[in-house]
Amino acid sequence: MAGRLAGKNAIVTGGGAGIGRAIAELFGCEGARIAILDRDFELGKTVQAALRAEGIDAEAYGADVTDPEGVAAAVAAFADQCGGRIHVLVNNAGIAEFSDFEQTALAAWNRVMAVNATGTFLCSQAVLPLMKQHGGAIVNMASVAGLIGIPKMPAYCASKAAVIGLTRQMAADYTAQGIRVNCICPGRIAGTELDRWIMAMDSMDATRAKMAKYPIGRFGKPEEIAQAALFLASDESAFMSGAVLTVDGGMTAL
Repeated sequence: MAGRLAGKNAIVTGGGAGIGRAIAELFGCEGARIAILDRDFELGKTVQAALRAEGIDAEAYGADVTDPEGVAAAVAAFADQCGGRIHVLVNNAGIAEFSDFEQTALAAWNRVMAVNATGTFLCSQAVLPLMKQHGGAIVNMASVAGLIGIPKMPAYCASKAAVIGLTRQMAADYTAQGIRVNCICPGRIAGTELDRWIMAMDSMDATRAKMAKYPIGRFGKPEEIAQAALFLASDESAFMSGAVLTVDGGMTAL
């Protein structure tokens, strides 16, 4: 089915690479007008050019999701180009830190919480006044790390659990106003920045052991998470709000 987001205006944070880029491209192919928000503006512009070459209506904005003024300015600029209508927000921007719990520096903890949790909060706050006028869909990117414990990732696990809680709270506040809020919990996704960090630390045996924890026999692909985001952003999920969609190859089923 094509055109599942026809006529929609969608913002994707962290849209310059990995899962975010895959979401931006898929949403654009399904008819949405896309705003790529990324702290690396040049990377965002590169993706914008690539999407436009595919015939996708795309804009790029340099914005750090932890900066409320920068986020507000980017959202306002895109809204001005879209007649004030924002239909979809995907809170995808995220970072990770790796350390033992006792060795985690407060600065690292604060940095991860600021991007993953506070960034989701700030970007959602920026679009809600517009969405309240006509409804919309917010898709938050959590993680299986928000559902289970992952060794040496205390800040990441805590931040993604916060995203899950915030998703449910926002759904309680805004679903009756026509704004659906759901989140995705991916397992390990190959080719992302997080995956490259893990690969740099792992031996081949460690990687094989981690793959064995996935009943499907492999790690995921950014395009597979993009498909889940498309479902939650589209009218096909019209009866879903406050949902936690786990896309992890069966990892958390074990």
